[in-house]
Amino acid sequence: MPSRERQRTATRTAAPGAREARRDAPAAGRARMTLRQLEAFCAVALAGSVSAGAQRLSRTQSAVSLALQELESALGTRLFERAGRGLRQTDAARRLLPKAIEIVERAVELPAIAVDEATPARHLAIGATRTIGPFLMPGLLADFARRHPGLAANLSVDLAIENTETLLARIRDLTLDLAFIEGEVIEPGLSVQPWMNDEICLFARADHPAPRALAAGRWVLRERGSGTRETFLRAMQPLIGAPQVAIEVSDPLALKRLVAASDWFGCLSRMAIAEELRDGTLRDVTPRSAALRRALTRSFWLVAHPQRYRSATADALLAHARGWAGAAARAPRASLRDARTRPSPREPARRVARH
Repeated sequence: MPSRERQRTATRTAAPGAREARRDAPAAGRARMTLRQLEAFCAVALAGSVSAGAQRLSRTQSAVSLALQELESALGTRLFERAGRGLRQTDAARRLLPKAIEIVERAVELPAIAVDEATPARHLAIGATRTIGPFLMPGLLADFARRHPGLAANLSVDLAIENTETLLARIRDLTLDLAFIEGEVIEPGLSVQPWMNDEICLFARADHPAPRALAAGRWVLRERGSGTRETFLRAMQPLIGAPQVAIEVSDPLALKRLVAASDWFGCLSRMAIAEELRDGTLRDVTPRSAALRRALTRSFWLVAHPQRYRSATADALLAHARGWAGAAARAPRASLRDARTRPSPREPARRVARH
C-alpha cells in the first residue's frame, strides 16, 4: 500500500511538467522555415496560383505545393484560401508577404557579398511609363552611372516599360522597387512624390489639309490605362467633347507613324515628338488657349510601396532622380534653332514649339 501511494504521488507531481511538455511539443516539433519555402510563398502570392508560381520559379507544382504546406506547418496558420481557380491570401499571408520578399531579396545578394564585399551585385526592378521609359530613363540611368560609379559598377537593372495602370498594379504587388509614372495617381497606400512636369502636344502630319478641325477629325490615341490618354481626354472635354477615335495603340513610335501617314490627329508628350517637330515631319496643332495649355500640363510621379524593402542602391537612384529632374527644370530653354545643332535629351520635355 505505501508503495502504491508513493507511485500515485510521483505521478501527481510529474503531471504538471508532463502536461507542460505535451503543450510545448507541437511548437518544438515544428520545422523551421527555409528560404525555399519563402520563395515558393512569395511566388504563389504574387502570381495568384500554384501553377503560375511554379512557373516563375521553374519548379514543379508538387514541389511548390509541398513547400507551402511545410511553411504553413512551421507557422501554424493557413496562408491561402481557394478562390475559384486561384488562391486568395489570408490576413496572415498579407502581413507576411512584405517581410518574406525582403528576406528573399537580401538572400539573393549574399553570394556576391561573400565573393567580393567591396562590389556586391546589385539588382533594381524599375518601372517606367511608355513616355518616360524611352525618352527620360536612358539619360537618367546613364547620368546615375557616371555620378555613382561605385554603385553602378555591378548593377543590374530590370526596366519594365508599361502604362500607368499596369505599373501601379506591380507596385501594389511589391514586384517593383520604384516606378516613374505619368498618369494621375490616387493610391492612399503608396508613397507618391512629384518628380517633374510635362506637356501633352496635339499634332498632325505636316501637310494636313485641316489642321484646326480637331472636333471633326479622327484621333489616334494611347490605350486605356495610359496617363497620356487620361490627361488628353480630361483637357479636351470642354473643347471637343468625346473625340472620334480611329485607332488605339500602346507604342508611341507606332502612334507617331500612324499620324504621319494619315489625316488623323494624335497626342503625345512634347518630348516624344520633339525630333519630328524639328525636322518638319509633324506639326503642332495645339490651340493657343492658355487654359488648355495648363490642362495639358501634367506631373510625372515617383511611386513606391512603403512595405517593399528598398536597398541603398534604390534609395540612391531615387535621390539622384529628384536632383536630375531639378537640374532639368532649372536649365535654360534652348531655341528650336539651337536644338537642331545641340540636341539635349532633357530639353524636349521643357521646350514649347511655336506656330
